[in-house]
Formats: sequence, structure tokens, C-alpha cells
Amino acid sequence: MKTIRHALIAFALVLASTAFAAEEATARFTALKTPLEPTPEMLAAATDADTAFKATASLSSMDALMAAAAGKATQEERLTAMRHLIVKVVRTGSAFLQKFPEDPRRWRVVQMLDSASGELINADGSPKEILEGVTWDTATFVEWRKEIVALSADAASAPDAPPEVKLRAESNQPGGLRSTSGTVQKAIQAKQPADFGPFKAEILRLAEKYPTVENLGNQLALYFNYRSRAGSQKEEMIADAQDFARSGNPAVKKAADAELDKLTAFDKPFELSFTAVDGRKVDIKDYRGKVVLVDFWATWCGPCIAEIPHIKKVYAEYRDRDFDIIGVSLENAMLKPDDTPDQTAAKHEKAKAKLNEFTAKTDMPWPQYYDGKHWKNDISTRFGIAGIPAMFLIDQEGRIVTTDARGEKLEAEVKRLLGL
Repeated sequence: MKTIRHALIAFALVLASTAFAAEEATARFTALKTPLEPTPEMLAAATDADTAFKATASLSSMDALMAAAAGKATQEERLTAMRHLIVKVVRTGSAFLQKFPEDPRRWRVVQMLDSASGELINADGSPKEILEGVTWDTATFVEWRKEIVALSADAASAPDAPPEVKLRAESNQPGGLRSTSGTVQKAIQAKQPADFGPFKAEILRLAEKYPTVENLGNQLALYFNYRSRAGSQKEEMIADAQDFARSGNPAVKKAADAELDKLTAFDKPFELSFTAVDGRKVDIKDYRGKVVLVDFWATWCGPCIAEIPHIKKVYAEYRDRDFDIIGVSLENAMLKPDDTPDQTAAKHEKAKAKLNEFTAKTDMPWPQYYDGKHWKNDISTRFGIAGIPAMFLIDQEGRIVTTDARGEKLEAEVKRLLGL
């Protein structure tokens, strides 16, 4: 009976300390004095926590940064546009913290503010750039940022912080994921041997500790990119991918399986099937007996457009001799996380129309894959495409012969494979 009583007392003490910690954190959030007050419109738009959080998350995304910099002629203009965007991030994030200081997502918001706000000020709080229509008190900014950085670090141990927030905070701690990956990066840049053991072990440890966090899968792309740059043997990389594939984190396992697909792509028949943007059913197996070019490209890609004359020339010359082409277009439908279903559908229709109009005008009759996800294109990410144009040439048995069939090399390889 005493044991049960002691356990109940201990449990009650844990609950009490957790509640106190949460109250203390809420007080710190409430006491924050932002150097950039939200506009009245931002405060009015923050009608509920979900809406207020999305306002900051959407502005903090890589897509938002790219959209802000799009069309700017110089690096200086791009930086200015991105800093204006960061000002909005600080304002919307501050609106969230002011109106919802007890919401668990407050921890993610401070991480966003920590990551972004450093681009606005120097160490003394003075602006890195004078932005039109934007001013702040330097002392206030310094104190605010100091507390934002502290709160961001404290998220690792905050009782109510979501798992993905805890993982991010933990990754930034000494000896964490950021540190171990940085050590590998520095060794590669210095052209010295890189020890991948700590980096790999930290991914596996975090995958076990945070089995539901999807973002951890993204670390595998970085890991294997560094492996490749370091000149690691294919067998070593396959062994690592197999270790990651045994992870209990579904996102890590999925990313590892994708890496295995890429690493063994040359060892087995190439697999690809989809419904083209014009409705045609495409399955690479139906092309057996032909030499096939799988062209990863996009209408917005200048170098891709420059390759089209070469591709069309080879297509015209050899399409009656068992040569064919399949396009995988990395079109950007400009999708955003907070788009409504109607907005998403409208954006897809617009992007599809642009693709169809371009291929018709340019006389490209072969089928095209489309999903509107830009660099997150389902097929290109599956094969680790980090830049376009990328051209996979597939032989008559369905095996990849080369992944760089560009320019004059395309015709030479096609002729060789066709025995001409």
C-alpha cells in the first residue's frame, strides 16, 4: 500500500512540476516585447490559433522565400525582398505569440523567428539593411532576439512542445545532428577523410526517439549527398541505406528505400508508370525492345529549353527505328500549405495548361508526367534528381545506360544502342 501511495505522490509531483514549467513558459511568452509589432490587419486575421500559425508557417517556407526572390535581377534585390518577407514573419509570429501564448505551437513559432530574424540585424541590433517603411528600436530587438534564441533552445525540454519541435531543438544542441553533419561537411570541403559514424548514429538515434517526425527523412538526402561527395564506395552506401531502412520511423524508412532504389538503379530494369498530363497511360515496361530517353525538365528551365532542339532532332531521326521519349516535367504550380481545395485545383489547371500549350507549340508529342510539385516532384525525388535537365537513357532491356544523355552525346548513345 505504501508503495502505491509513494508512486501516486511521485506522479502528482511530476504533474505539478510539469504544470509549473508550462506556466513559467507561458509567462515568458507573454512578457515578450516584439521590436516589430503586428499590423492591425494581421491581428484581426488571427481569428484562431490554426489560422495564426499557418500565417507564419507559410511565410517561413522555402517556397515563400523563392517566390519573394523570383524575378529580381540582382543578389542585392533578392536579399532585400527576402528581408521584407522576414519582417512579415516576425510580425505574424509575434501576432501568434501575443494572441495564443499557451498554444503548444508557440515553440515552433519561436524556432521560425530564431531562424529568420538573425538575417535582419547585426550583433548590436542595427539593421543589416535599411528597409523602406521598416524601423525598430535596436535595444528592444537585441533583447527580444536574445529571449527568442533562449526559448528556441528550451523547446528541447518543454513538456508541451510537439515532437518535431523537440527534435529540431535537440538537433541544434552541441553534438547534435547539426553539429555532426557540419563536421562531415567541413571535412569534405577541406578534402579530408570524413567520419560518417556520428552523423549516421545521430540520425538513427533520433529516428528511434521520434518515430512520428516526418522531417527526419529529409536528413537522409543530405547524408547520402555528403557520402557521394566524399567518394564513398557504392557498397558502403548501400549498407548504410539498408541500416536506415530498418528504422521504426516510417519517413526514414521511406527515404532509405528511395536511396536504395537510386543506388541499385543500374543493377535492375528501370521502373516507371503514370498517367500523362494528356491522359495517356505510360508504363516503361511497354517500351521493352526500344531505346527510351526519360527527360527530366520543366518549362521554366532555360537549360532544358536549350536541349529541346537536340532532342527533337534525334526523335525525328530515330523514332521509326525503335527510339522513344518520355517526359517528366517539374512544373511549379505554386502550391501553398494553406491553399483551399479550390485554389489547389485552379493552380493545377493553370500549370497543366501551360505545359500542354508549351509542348504543343514546340512540337513535343511524347507523353509528359505532371504533378505540379516543382522540386518535390514524386518521380524526380525518387531518383534523386537535384538539377535539370537530367536525361536517363534506357536500353532495350529496360536498364539505365546513362543519366547524362545531353547534347551530341544523346545521338551517339542512341545510335550505339540501336546498332546503327
